[in-house]
Amino acid sequence: MKQETSAAKSLSPDRGSFRDRNNRVYDDGTRIYRGISDEALHNWTKISSENFFKSMMRHSKVVPTELVDGMEIPHNSAASKWPAVMSHERVPFISYPYEWSFGMLKDAALLTLDLLERSIPNGWTLKDASAYNVQWVNCRPVFIDVPSFEPYTAGDPWRGYRQFCMMFLFPLMLRAYKEIDYIPLLRSSLDGIDPSLASKILTGFSRFRKGVFGNVYLHAKMQERAASRDLNEAKSLTETAQGNVSRSRSFKHSEAMVLGTIQGLRRTINKLQTPESRTTWGSYDTDHSYAEASFDSKKSFVERHAAEKHRKMVWDIGCNTGTFSRLAGKGADVVISIDGDAKAIDRLYNYEKAQPASNILPLIMDLSNVSPNQGWRGAERKALDGRGTPDLVLCLALIHHIVISANIPLSEFVDWLHSLGSDLIIEFVSVSDDMSQMLLRNKVNQYDDFTEAHFEEIVKKKYAIIDAESLKGGARKIYYLRPL
Repeated sequence: MKQETSAAKSLSPDRGSFRDRNNRVYDDGTRIYRGISDEALHNWTKISSENFFKSMMRHSKVVPTELVDGMEIPHNSAASKWPAVMSHERVPFISYPYEWSFGMLKDAALLTLDLLERSIPNGWTLKDASAYNVQWVNCRPVFIDVPSFEPYTAGDPWRGYRQFCMMFLFPLMLRAYKEIDYIPLLRSSLDGIDPSLASKILTGFSRFRKGVFGNVYLHAKMQERAASRDLNEAKSLTETAQGNVSRSRSFKHSEAMVLGTIQGLRRTINKLQTPESRTTWGSYDTDHSYAEASFDSKKSFVERHAAEKHRKMVWDIGCNTGTFSRLAGKGADVVISIDGDAKAIDRLYNYEKAQPASNILPLIMDLSNVSPNQGWRGAERKALDGRGTPDLVLCLALIHHIVISANIPLSEFVDWLHSLGSDLIIEFVSVSDDMSQMLLRNKVNQYDDFTEAHFEEIVKKKYAIIDAESLKGGARKIYYLRPL
């Protein structure tokens, strides 16, 4: 048990932590604290002494957690304080399922199933299966919602099955079987993809693909029957004005049946793969438009200035397959590597998760429409720039996509970069560059102000230019900037 020097702390609750009334998360900027109820404390006291649970924490499948002695956190209800307080090891950066690549979502799903397979034979289960219960320490998934563990009751089904399908299985199936991008679906519906929608999409031959008939089609049909039964029951209650309606005896699920369901889900998910399709930047590490000497100059520039001082956090926006993320990561605690190309990010993730010392977290995001504040009161899930402050931002070979493809004014983009308050390594790509010319095909050229001179004019109002170097025979120029 961790000793807390102060008997009380003034902490604000995390605005995304309120759905489970048995606990609430708090943050002091260094550690993560969690106020827990008497029920959650009772469960923790029992499970924390179990060898299987100690092993899961020791292997960082579950976030390292301990009780804090002598610390009080006010409850937000009539109770004066939470009965107990936990302290969790902090993850470097919060991310959300609608920012994860196929491989990341798949590994998060398999972690959830792995925890269940270990827990149920030892008398425990998970009461839910939210993908938001999983976070990342670089490229390693870790389960963070410790109060989700509860005693397993013989005969009960796994209550998290429907949520698991909605947040993990259905998105993965849509991508693997139909080549449908699940990211906008998960971003627009924070609860996941409903069985009825998944069933309407996975029709025809897809219904005979592994796992679809039972987990999608029959699941949707049972949901429809349950909704109809509940409606009829509600009508009966109204008509009789009685609160005692006979129900059919609930079906008992043996432990073997529950484990069989979980193992079946694991087999299905293990076999899911994305179709092999080429994307524009999925092979950037070999298919970029630079001559070797110019590319080496760019790498040298980034490596030199990224190593100028130690950085706690670097953002590489428009990271492609991570060439420059790795260079910047040599002098940083963590690199958040962001790109809109799902295949490029999945390649980066699959490479980095095999590196024991990796400090890179890859995320998929449209950089002209980054993740916003959303959820309850627009605060349950935080916008990208509300989750951490970078010390350095890499913005390489991106600006022409923002200005030409997305039609965002140059000054607006520079303003947003400046709002991050970080040092900046940015590559200006002129209209004469071959990649810009490709973007201009079938477009009216309305970018007369997209020039190096105008770019520098805008930049000098907000940054000091520490260094600059021409690339690709002058078609591009890379800058190292420091905010004024």
